[in-house]
Amino acid sequence: MKREEEPGEGERPLVEEEAQRRPSRWRRWLIRGLLVVLVLLLVGLSAGVWLYRHHVLHHPGAHMERAHIEQIISQESPVFYRDGSTRIGVFFSKEHRLYVPYEDIPEDWVKAITASEDQRFFEHPGIDLRGIARAMWANLRAGGVVAGGSSLTQQTAKNLFYRPDRSFRSKWTELVNALRLEAHFSKEDILEYYANQFHVSANGRGLGIAARYFFDKTVSQLTLKECAYLAGMVKAPSRYNPFVGSTPSDQAAARERASARTDTVLQRMREEGHLSEEQLLKERAQPLEFRRGGFRYASSVLLDEVEQRLQEAPFPELLSGAGIDNPSTAGIQVITTVDAAAQRAAT
Repeated sequence: MKREEEPGEGERPLVEEEAQRRPSRWRRWLIRGLLVVLVLLLVGLSAGVWLYRHHVLHHPGAHMERAHIEQIISQESPVFYRDGSTRIGVFFSKEHRLYVPYEDIPEDWVKAITASEDQRFFEHPGIDLRGIARAMWANLRAGGVVAGGSSLTQQTAKNLFYRPDRSFRSKWTELVNALRLEAHFSKEDILEYYANQFHVSANGRGLGIAARYFFDKTVSQLTLKECAYLAGMVKAPSRYNPFVGSTPSDQAAARERASARTDTVLQRMREEGHLSEEQLLKERAQPLEFRRGGFRYASSVLLDEVEQRLQEAPFPELLSGAGIDNPSTAGIQVITTVDAAAQRAAT
């Protein structure tokens, strides 16, 4: 006798065949999706390369010319009495600076600023993705902003070209300018620009002013610990300034913060291999002695007279021949024939 088929028994092969088709169909869609993503990535990469070559390498903008940057970082031109060492004052534009070329920047400060602000400065192309990831992880663990991922090149771009706000557009412009700096200047140039542009106090900027203001020294006279302090204070100049504050207790608190910040920088120098454990302990034991030095000079009749004389023959022609169009910010030294003792007696 022929066995009767159970209900639905004839449909099973169709169901099984349909089930076998499904994985094949999903695989096709997956492959197509991956191909689309790959094409988009290639298009994006090509567009990124074109934009980089056009806007960063070949057409960075006039603001990236060395002359323009040097104009931004105007140098002071000191004016002396006849002895060549006693200052009458200085010519400057809007802000005081004592320009320090890279070869005169203390090696200890270079090590301190890179250890505290940008450990991979001499390795990354202007943007440190590893540093950004590390800062994000530190902020996540702390539940707030405790670390930043900006490289020294990005900070230089911000200081040179002024970031008006914290909008995405401003940060993007800052990032592009950082890439431009890296493409057209050496690491030493960038660090030189940074060293002469960071804010110190009032209208003073740069390492030369910082050495004079906090320790009444030239940069060549700075000790290792003083270099560590000057590298650490750039994070928040007013917070670590021992000379500000309306009361002695405010100033004492600022000194404690400055000392703690300096110790942190020294520890990071140790972690980067710039210091031995013995050197670290020795530096921490050394007192951080501040000695306030002046860097602001008021205008005077004498300065006005010197400025007027520099605009008269033969000085414009002489200065132009030396490539100087503005003697006030060219970093030249002006020695007058005025005797300091006679001037004081006359006053």
